[in-house]
This record gives sequence, C-alpha cells and structure tokens, in this order.
Amino acid sequence: MVLRPPLPHELSRVLYLFRNVRLRAGSHFLVAEKTHPIARFVAAAAWWPEGTLGRFQLACHPGPAGADALSSLIQAVLAAAREAGLEAVHFADLLPEGHPWIVILQAQGFERVRSERSFETASRNTWMRIKRLYDKHRAAIPPGWRTDPIRLHGPEVIMELIAPHRLLPPDEVRQYWQAAAAAGFDLEMSCILFDRDRPFGAFLARRPDEVLYVDVQVVKEPNPRLRSLADLCLVYHVVRQVQPDGPIRRIRFRCGETEHRQTANLALRMGGRELPRMHVFGKRLNS
Repeated sequence: MVLRPPLPHELSRVLYLFRNVRLRAGSHFLVAEKTHPIARFVAAAAWWPEGTLGRFQLACHPGPAGADALSSLIQAVLAAAREAGLEAVHFADLLPEGHPWIVILQAQGFERVRSERSFETASRNTWMRIKRLYDKHRAAIPPGWRTDPIRLHGPEVIMELIAPHRLLPPDEVRQYWQAAAAAGFDLEMSCILFDRDRPFGAFLARRPDEVLYVDVQVVKEPNPRLRSLADLCLVYHVVRQVQPDGPIRRIRFRCGETEHRQTANLALRMGGRELPRMHVFGKRLNS
C-alpha cells in the first residue's frame, strides 16, 4: 500500500471516490494505492484548512483493503495539518452512533466534539399540514413579510442571523451558496424571510436525491406567535414549488443537541420522527 498525492491526470478518479461527499474548493488530496496484483486506488482523504482548524473527508471502496488504509490516511492528514500549523482537526461529516469509522477515528485520538439531532418527516404529510396551516393563518401574517429564494441575494445577508446557531461554518455557507457547488444549496427552495428590508429568517436546504436536507432553519423573532408564523412561511416557500407526491419524498431537519429546539419542535409538530444522533469527531494537535 502506497500513500501519495494524486497526479493531475488522476484527479478525476479521486473525485469519483468522493462523488457523494461534499468537499471544500481547493481541497488537498491523498490516495491509498494498492500496487499488487494491479495498481488501484482503494481509499482517499481530502483535507482543507479553515482558519486554525483543519477538516477532512474520507472515501474508500468496499472491502478490507480500503478500510485498512483509512488509519494511515488519517495519520497523514494529521501530519499535514501539524506542518500547516493548525491547532485542531475535525472529521467534516457527522457520523451516526455505531458507524465503523468512529472506532478508527478514536484509535487515532479523536474524541466527540459535539452532537446533533435530526428529524425526518414524510414530504406528503408535511405538504398537507403546512398548506392547511398557511391557509388558516394567512390573514395573520404581517403584510411586510416575504420570502426570497437565495439566488437573489448573497450569503452575507444572513451571516449575522445564522452565526449564533453554529449549524454551518461561514466558509461552507459561502461555498454551498454557489450555483456550481457540488451538493450545494438548492437556490430556489432555500430562502430568506424578510420583514420589508430586514432579514430575520433563513432556510438553507440541499436536494441531492429524493430527500430535502434542511441544514439551517433560523428565525430571529422574540414573539412566540410571530416566530411560529415565520417558521410556517419558511417551509411554505418549499410547499409552493413542489407537489405532495414528488419529487421530494422526505424532509430531514437538523439542530443542535440541546440548542436550537425551535427546529426540533417544528419537525415533531409535523409528525416527524427523531433519527439516531449524529456526532462530530475532532482532535487537538497540541495534546
């Protein structure tokens, strides 16, 4: 097994390994190449710096060869991060309890940094409930409110709004806002809620398949009734654009383990079920 950076003409093969993974633009790559009986890539790592923090992703082909290479790739990423002067490294994806990569990460000194909750609702049930509620409460919605698709605005419009919730790092928000971003935000279904010219709500979602992944749903409004109406407007923005029987089959919401209960409450009110908790694993490099 050989670990090395890919050559320029090999990059398309490496990116194919990460075809279902969100990567940061400008990522550094390492491949694990098994040289016998024939040369082939069995696993790869992609890493990038965000200030003093490094993040990385892993990908491997099924089978023991790919799994065996992951520990070596993680060690190589840690060494590169130390050389770059980074203070800590986080695995970029959330991992569910019992994921086999957790054992591999822990063996390299990684610990759980934080956990998140996620909830899934059937899109038809959500569509019917939101449509009924919106029709019922339409007259109570302030006339100055509107939702704009995010394609009409830049990400800086909502950075201050979403920053306290720590659902996505600012650099990721900027990257996934781009039309050409792999697995980025749906620029029509993602929206900003305005009270005239003031943004006070945001809904950022991706749709790589039949599931709509809601990464950010935030409303800044102290009045509980207006806050509920604002949540309704954000989800209704999606309902206006799709039919109850497709192409979206399920909607998945995420929130912090203890903070941002607003999203959890909304998902449960729509008949959602809580999924197993997801975890971020990281390692400080000075420990």
